[in-house]
Amino acid sequence: MEIMSDLQRDLVEEVLARAPLTSLRAMRFTCTKWNNLSKNGSFIKKQIAEAKKKQAKEFEVIMVMNFRVYLMSVNLSNGDSSISTKGKLIRLNDANHQVDIRSLFHCNGLLLCITTDSKARLVVWNPCFGQTRWIKPRNSYHNLDCYALGYEKKTNNSHLSHKILRFVGKYYIFSEEEPSFEFELYSFDSNSWKVVGVTPPPQWECCYQRGLSLKGNTYWYAKEKHPGEQDFLICFDFTTETFGPHLPLPFHSSSSFGDTVALSNVGEEQLAVLYQCEFTLRMEIWVTSKIEPKEVSWDKVFLAVDMTPLTGFRFSTANFFIDQKQNVAVVFDRDEDSSRSIAYVIGKEGYFQKVDFDESIDPNSYPVMCSYVPSSVQI
Repeated sequence: MEIMSDLQRDLVEEVLARAPLTSLRAMRFTCTKWNNLSKNGSFIKKQIAEAKKKQAKEFEVIMVMNFRVYLMSVNLSNGDSSISTKGKLIRLNDANHQVDIRSLFHCNGLLLCITTDSKARLVVWNPCFGQTRWIKPRNSYHNLDCYALGYEKKTNNSHLSHKILRFVGKYYIFSEEEPSFEFELYSFDSNSWKVVGVTPPPQWECCYQRGLSLKGNTYWYAKEKHPGEQDFLICFDFTTETFGPHLPLPFHSSSSFGDTVALSNVGEEQLAVLYQCEFTLRMEIWVTSKIEPKEVSWDKVFLAVDMTPLTGFRFSTANFFIDQKQNVAVVFDRDEDSSRSIAYVIGKEGYFQKVDFDESIDPNSYPVMCSYVPSSVQI
């Protein structure tokens, strides 16, 4: 400790920037000097640069298991995949009580967490700084609410204005009556909600899936509610505060709700979509060549695999990411027999590996995963 305190500031930054995210809280409590250093802009930039270097060799992902948030390390090199738990992230507390997390939404290094309690409260969290902001509702929250986190792009790019979209839909699955939606938008700058009169494309159902944040906007998989049930992507643009048009997908699902569809980031500019048929269990993954709120184009299929001889079942949640260098996909789900959290590493020419996290999953909990790189955004 005395040796570290004698080192020059730049050298201390270089050393501490290599500390894992799960050690930051302990580092801040070590001494006032380190606490102040960890919140310094130059230190955060170095830490983010180190995190991106690590991502070239291994992925770091955030996972919610049994209502707790973990940082996981995924190494896919040399054909022998390994996934390890680096540790629990800083606990979220409210009135000195640990808070259980039902789900989360990631955007730009920030985590929007939804609690499990009856009020289904919202808290925004930057694990890098250990900062939290509890978001009070305009009136009240509801367990069926859907959320998205994004940001408005200012013309000078000097400031990103983060916002939360909240909507609750009233669905009439066995009726001809169209679903209706109510939308509210929360601004971090004004610390307030407002009702927004946006109108999504007609006759859509988002099936209560989590959206995916990409370049500050949020995309959902959706379906039309009429004979034929066309599949498409729908985007909410946080800059214009509007929904875009239907964006075509490279597949058409064969079932109203039985097929599995999931979205994932590929770096900071591309989106991947996973589709698994309920009846054939064939899984296909495509990657965008271009994607904007009003336009999308797709590359040829990244991976196509018959999962019947490999798992024999359809993925239920299919949180996933792909590694284009290794030509594999990693799908996070729960084991059908043991209800344990499992990662399935799937590649071409029959490559398959099953990685057990050695963690039993609560019957009411499903693993939720997102990729993560530390952020300097202050909340």
